[in-house]
Amino acid sequence: MQEQDTQKKNLMDLLEKNQVVKFGKFILSSGKESDYYVDMKRAITDPEILQNIAEIISSKIKQDNIDKIAGPALGAVPIATAVSLNSNTSLLMIRKEKKGYGTSKLIEGDLNEGDNVIVVEDVTTTGKSLLKAIDAIEENGGVVKRAFVVVDRCEGAQDNFSQKNIKLEPLITIEEFMKKNS
Repeated sequence: MQEQDTQKKNLMDLLEKNQVVKFGKFILSSGKESDYYVDMKRAITDPEILQNIAEIISSKIKQDNIDKIAGPALGAVPIATAVSLNSNTSLLMIRKEKKGYGTSKLIEGDLNEGDNVIVVEDVTTTGKSLLKAIDAIEENGGVVKRAFVVVDRCEGAQDNFSQKNIKLEPLITIEEFMKKNS
């Protein structure tokens, strides 16, 4: 447990150092106004942060017999890729919608019937985009075992996931981050 606490503290320190949480007036993708913005694109483009995230998630799943690591486009793809490389587990990328050309796939990568999958996300508010990705995986024969998010804004995602009987596991919550930095 102490190693996980150290990893969590290191992640929070890295997010703070890289000014991932910004304060002011922001409009979120949900249309809501917020006094802060979690700029995870700053985090997922930084190799040190990405490596830290990959190590934390990989250590949490090493005993789970996972076949695939999945992430919805765009923000979760670097995270899923880093976890895939760190855990030597195949990658799935979930599109927001099927493309209208080529293979017209919603899921990129080889998802087999019965594959055990974990899904990752950069930040959640209500969790709806991640739940949509989970639905796509399940509709295509995958079995979602766990769901991870780097930062949970604590605005309904946990409740939405519990209604689907999937535990959302934040690496940190915005409340923890604010408490550390107050």
